[in-house]
Amino acid sequence: MTAAPGLGGRRARVVDLTAGPLARGIVLFALLLLGAALIQLLYSTVDLMFVGHVLGTGAAAAVGASGLVVTCLVGIFTGLGTGTGVLIAGHFGAGRHNEVERVMHTALTFGLAGGLVLIPVMIALAPALMARLGTPPEIVPSAVVYLRIYLLGLVSVVLFNMGSGVLRALGDSLTPMRCQLVGGVVNVLVDALFIVVLRWGIGGAAVATLLSQTLAAGLVLLALRRLDERYRLRLSRFHLHPVTLREILAIGLPAGAQALVITLSNVAVQYRINALGIWDIAAFTVWFRVENFMYMPIMALGQAASTCVAQNLGAEDRPRTRRAVRACCLIGAVVTVVLAGALLVGVRPVLGLFTADPEVIARGTTIARIVAPCYVLFALMEVVSSSIRGAGRALPPMIIVVSALCGLRVVLLMALPRVFGTVGRVALLYPLSWVVTDTALLVYLLARRRLLWGDAPAAR
Repeated sequence: MTAAPGLGGRRARVVDLTAGPLARGIVLFALLLLGAALIQLLYSTVDLMFVGHVLGTGAAAAVGASGLVVTCLVGIFTGLGTGTGVLIAGHFGAGRHNEVERVMHTALTFGLAGGLVLIPVMIALAPALMARLGTPPEIVPSAVVYLRIYLLGLVSVVLFNMGSGVLRALGDSLTPMRCQLVGGVVNVLVDALFIVVLRWGIGGAAVATLLSQTLAAGLVLLALRRLDERYRLRLSRFHLHPVTLREILAIGLPAGAQALVITLSNVAVQYRINALGIWDIAAFTVWFRVENFMYMPIMALGQAASTCVAQNLGAEDRPRTRRAVRACCLIGAVVTVVLAGALLVGVRPVLGLFTADPEVIARGTTIARIVAPCYVLFALMEVVSSSIRGAGRALPPMIIVVSALCGLRVVLLMALPRVFGTVGRVALLYPLSWVVTDTALLVYLLARRRLLWGDAPAAR
């Protein structure tokens, strides 16, 4: 490992994924990613804990109903961040520092401009979006308030995610975690102030998240300004370099489209959930928060796999690339089995952290018993698709995931609405779609194994 400037001017430990013990490097890099992701969960998790216990089940359902709209928007820019990270990791692994600097400034400029354009548009559309999702009329006003305030922080969310992606592509996953920790602590304190003390209601929860996310984004940008002189962030260098932007979009647009379509398929699921009633909405809202503690380790491994593949292909070390993908798959399987077992043992107390309603807990338990044992399938899907993207091929995993994962869910919900009329049956959609997607990804990988295993140059 080497040192790089971190938060507050200190030297952050950077994991070099092109040298040293491979499994140790992947685990350390993924653990730091996981730490940042778990801290990020504080934004939504603490909101829900305060809202569910202080404001009640209706307010918790309103947070859940509005959350998918935000996820759609963030998913687009997360995909662009994926394209940015793959390019930067490849250039960094090959020692092309001028290209690292060019990709970073182009990506941040595009993200900033896109966020500023979308904020007023989405604020104006918020009521119509909530109505189109089939949100129960009694919680629409609260959902709109939460969504509109949250949207004011969209630029902060975009800049934090893209800036953190740059640091991680360079091998520094510690600094984003530190920035998230500061923002997470502030979020808890401000939530208590706005909801419990000042009684601002659901708007107070959204304002707390807005302030904490803005702080975290500012800290990440500060860290980028303290990078190596050859590729540090400079305000004077903010620009859209056409060729670099096309390279980012070539990887980022398919990844962003994939994230968007996944979320839209979840919107279709949410539409079905909204038709079931407030208790079912609240149960899925609570479950999605709990599920994040399994989802985040898997996403961290996926990001580690993508970065490791891109760096090692940039360094032209294909045997190490092959070992990295296998190691990530094995680690993902072990982690998900352990976490799923622990969750199933204590599912009721865990759900009770977010709601005191026994009916919500009972329905949430039903969801957990169906979905949690199958999460190893999701881990395999994430590692394999991220590895393919890390090799510069973003379109194939997008087509597979959109068709097999999202298309299946939407088709089944539309074709068989009466069959999926209970919480348990809607939950079955998730493991069923994972099986189909995993099969398609593995078939593609075996058919194109030279992409990672062979001697042909990686696509860029």
